[in-house]
Amino acid sequence: MLNYGLCSKAANMTVLYIFFSVSQALRENTYPFLAMIMLKDRRMTVVGRLEGLIQPDDLINQLTFIMDSNQTYLVSERLEREERNQTQVLRQQQDEAYLASLRADQEKERKKKEEREKKRRKEEEVQQQKLAEERRRQTLQEEKERKSECLPPEPHPDDPESVKIIFKMPNDSRVERRFHFTQSLTVIHDFLFSLKESPEKFQIEANFPRRVLPCLPTEEWPNPPTLQEAGLSHTEVLFVQDLTDD
Repeated sequence: MLNYGLCSKAANMTVLYIFFSVSQALRENTYPFLAMIMLKDRRMTVVGRLEGLIQPDDLINQLTFIMDSNQTYLVSERLEREERNQTQVLRQQQDEAYLASLRADQEKERKKKEEREKKRRKEEEVQQQKLAEERRRQTLQEEKERKSECLPPEPHPDDPESVKIIFKMPNDSRVERRFHFTQSLTVIHDFLFSLKESPEKFQIEANFPRRVLPCLPTEEWPNPPTLQEAGLSHTEVLFVQDLTDD
């Protein structure tokens, strides 16, 4: 309650101070007192003073006279106010247009940056794919060399337990090599795999009867059979089928 009372008293004192200041500025001599104030030459100016008692008709006449006398200033101030308003509206429109243009430029730059980043990621992805392909080819070549080094020696043509096999490759070329009846079919696969012209994935087929030779371990053939167990004769023609795209 004390704080409220102090605030109210302070507010009243402020009002009284303003009233006193205005009164001092107007320098009225008696009451009732009426002053007409308008913006004139960009200053608030008293253009009419009416003091003491006055009849209604006289009041209206004097007010009308004061307004007519200052009509030029009133019109001028109205025009200046309208001009200021129009200037303000124009400036606001210009600001809005600038902001819209700025946002459009920012959006264009964002899209350009996004495109550049997308292009960079694409180029990086292509480069990574190239590196991965190179590593894959290098690994494949190393595996081919390893398989070639691990191949058992080729039997002598006079060896009665040898098998002469002619391989028809997917590119219509022919490769010939001898193997031993007791060797696993895996040896045939390793030999073909070690060749440069062989596809990465392939299967070996026999013609009579037509069948795919189980050269690699599977659930059905965990241990691939020997050439003899597979029913190969002393001379065979086998077909290499490319499975790379399958």
